[in-house]
Amino acid sequence: MPLSAISVVARVSRRVLVVTAAYILGCIPAILLAERYGWTQTPFHLTQLIAVVLCLLSCIVFLATTRSSPFRLWQWLASVALVLLLLWLALVVYITLTYSGPEG
Repeated sequence: MPLSAISVVARVSRRVLVVTAAYILGCIPAILLAERYGWTQTPFHLTQLIAVVLCLLSCIVFLATTRSSPFRLWQWLASVALVLLLLWLALVVYITLTYSGPEG
């Protein structure tokens, strides 16, 4: 599909999807390094959660705006990202609900 055939909303949502997904993946080694060296991890966790929500919304918007076009690479990537984001959020909810505090 040529770039001109994609709506402006789809282009913006695709750009947000790519930027937030790259940030989410970049937070993973940053959190591991912060844990290794004893630095604070809170900024990484909070901004990663914000990026996950933005990426989730942009995936939904992108898939909704391109639903009438043939299912190509960007739709597959957005679908895979959507599933992975939902699984990540389910894990966060599970951990939050089952966490009983520090033992001691």
